[in-house]
Order: sequence, then structure tokens, then C-alpha cells
Amino acid sequence: MTKILIVDDDRNLTNLTKIALVTKGFDVTVVHESLRVMEELKKQKPDLILMDIMMPKLSGGELVKLLRNDPDLKNISVIFLTGLISGEEDIEMEGINIEGSKYQSLGKPYEIGRLLKVMEKTLSKVGR
Repeated sequence: MTKILIVDDDRNLTNLTKIALVTKGFDVTVVHESLRVMEELKKQKPDLILMDIMMPKLSGGELVKLLRNDPDLKNISVIFLTGLISGEEDIEMEGINIEGSKYQSLGKPYEIGRLLKVMEKTLSKVGR
């Protein structure tokens, strides 16, 4: 079963997303507090992280930098879910650039069908 970690401080959106993904057969964990993410990552070792960019304490960009500097976690795929772009813009975007690496992004609000397509594409790149 594919393990997904959702990192977002928007509780309503994450709860809806979790329900939709669980019904599709994913094992989903949600973390609302950015300071708890690294601890949860070490416990869960998910296949994919769905992460908001703008969060209190640590941003999604800061979390990805921490993730990439950890040898045990650096290969986990990340998709950014963000209100910084609209749902229409994510079709055109090549990704969000953080320290020279591009990350797939999906604008909020997003449709679950679109999220599933982006997840499938991302997971297929890493052979899962």
C-alpha cells in the first residue's frame, strides 16, 4: 500500500483529501504542525509527501531543504499543494524551484481527480 504524508495547516482541506485518498486505497497520515514533520517522516517513511508551502513556523520550502539534507529521507517524492498558484496555473507550471530542484505543484483548491493524476505521474517516476 502506498504511504502518503499530507503536511498542511488547513485542517478542513487535509481531512477531505485524506478521506478521498483512503477510499482510493492509500495509507494516509496527516501532520498539521510543520515542526512535527521531520519526526513523523522518520517514523512513517512515506512514498510521497503532499505539502503546503505557506505554513506557520517552517514553510514547505524550508521543510524540503531539511528533507534533502537527511540521507534516510532525501529520496521521498514531494508535491506542493499551494494557494500561491491557481488550479488553472498548475497545468502550465514546470514546478516550484527550491535550490535548483523542481517540484510538481498543484494550486488550491484542487480537484481530487487532478491530484490523483499528479500523484500517479510523480510516483511512476520513482517506480512505485
